[in-house]
Parts: sequence; structure tokens; C-alpha cells
Amino acid sequence: MSEKVYDVICIGQVVQDILVTNVPERPFDGETDTVMADSLTLASGGDAANEAVILARLGNRSALLSRVDMRNVGNMIFDDMEREGVDTSLLARVEDCETFTSMVFIHPSGDHDFIVGPGKNYTPERKDIDFEVFKKTRAVSAASLFALGELDTDGIEEIFRVAQEAGALTIADMNYDLRGIGPHAVEKVYPYTDYLMPSFSEAVFVTGKKDPDEIADYFLARGVKNVVLKMGGDGCFFKNGSERFYVDPFDVTPVDTTGCGDNFVASFIHALLKGMPNRECAEFASAGGALNSLGIGAHMYIKNEQQVLDYMKSAKKREVMRG
Repeated sequence: MSEKVYDVICIGQVVQDILVTNVPERPFDGETDTVMADSLTLASGGDAANEAVILARLGNRSALLSRVDMRNVGNMIFDDMEREGVDTSLLARVEDCETFTSMVFIHPSGDHDFIVGPGKNYTPERKDIDFEVFKKTRAVSAASLFALGELDTDGIEEIFRVAQEAGALTIADMNYDLRGIGPHAVEKVYPYTDYLMPSFSEAVFVTGKKDPDEIADYFLARGVKNVVLKMGGDGCFFKNGSERFYVDPFDVTPVDTTGCGDNFVASFIHALLKGMPNRECAEFASAGGALNSLGIGAHMYIKNEQQVLDYMKSAKKREVMRG
């Protein structure tokens, strides 16, 4: 068996975030063309980067597999990952890549809207990847299906297959289908997916169903081993062949919900690798997502595992009434 060099390899998007706080819901509907924000912060972001940073802060050997440009934006992100202790050896830095920028308008409610820059050739490609590395990790996370570029339809299922054959866990989140590849475009990866963790709205898009049990059954029937639905303020729902449960959310007043789903996934993976049962993984993940909402940015609030454990002891849950 190959030596496990990594705990988790995170595959997906890496972006520059420009976080703008205290922006009205409809800032330019009135007579003014100028809005005063409380703060403007430049930070690294993107689903894979967020997961990798949180996993590193929780004590894991995390690596980031993506593309980062060779300009100032790429240098900022690369340096940030290095400072966070994320392994950057799997990052491809190529001349024709232009990392895109995401402007995040954070409203007083903690909700947010995005405006994303165009970018160019910023998703990983098969030619960037040495498939042997997936034999050297305990887990692989596809940080967002539907946002992996060519790997969505030509690569991610092979990556997961190689990882599983080497004894690694495979975990996948989802994103919105911004490229219009269709709800069934990533079905080849399901038989090689140990844990699928979409948001409720993303899962509705893929399955055409709105009942959590029916959504989970759709994925389970196509080969996924465990389904975790992230349901935002309604907590999360878990189902596999023998377990089924809801986890109520922590009662928080969010400052910024950017990246909460990525923090949830990273926290779940961390708990899995610690050997926790699925329900405890879901509880720990819910705490990670809730904690992230208490600060600005997609991965800037959680500092270590003990912080999450302390929060779980002190924070209150909000009971969700379900039919």
C-alpha cells in the first residue's frame, strides 16, 4: 500500500474574494449611485481553497489541486495557502490561466450576493494531474461538482475510482450548473462517491425532487453510499442504506454566510477521518458551518478543532418543526 502523504486532497475552484460588508439588499434602486460600505477585504476563496484551509486549521494535512494564475492575484492566493499550511505542490500555475475574482456583497442580514469576474482557463485539467497522488491520500474531496471544468465529464470519476481502490474516502459537494452541462452530467461519479453533500437547492436541480427522502433515494439508487443534504437554516439531512436522521441547526445570528457550506463539508470530512459515527460527523459539521457565519469571509473564523468543540458545548440548537 502506498504511503499516505495527505489526509485530504481538495479539488475545485480557487478565486480571489472581494468582501464588501453592510451593503443594502438593493443598493442602487434608490436615487443614489453611491453606497458606503463598512469594510472591503481582499481574501482567497473558492470552494476548494476554503475546504483546504479549514481542514488544515482543524489539524489535517490538506492539499489543494487546482489552477492558479501567474499574476498578482495568483501570487496572493498562493502565498495565503502557504501561510495557512495547505500543501500547494499540486497547484498548476500556467501562463494561460487567469484566476477569476468574486465580489461578495454582504447584506445586514448576513446573506450575500455575488458578482464574478470572467477568468480564463482557471479549472483544473487532466494534463495538470498525476493520478498517482490519489493513492497517497486518506480522502479526496471534489469541492464542487458542476464547477470542475472538463473534470466534471472527463476525469473526476476516474480520480474517485483510483482513490477508492487505494482505500481513500471520496466526498463531493455540488455547485450550480453555471455552464449549462445539465443535471445528469456528473452521474458517472456517483458509483465512486462515498459521501455526496449538496445543498438542498442544488439537489433539487439534479433530481427534480423536493422531498429529502426522495432526493437521497435518487442518489443512493445511482451508487452514492451516503447522502448529506445541507439545508441552511433547517439544518441537514443524512441518509444511507441503514441510517436516516435530521440534525437541527445551531441558533445563530449570522454576520456573513459566505462559505458556510464549504466549512460544513470540511468539518464533516475532519470528523470522518477522526473516526466519528455519521451522526457525530453531522453535528460537528453543523457547528463548523454555524461558526463560520459569525465572522466575515469564507474561511477566516474557525481557528482550530477545540474552538468547534467548545462551541458545540455552549451553543444552543434551534428545533425545526418537520412534517
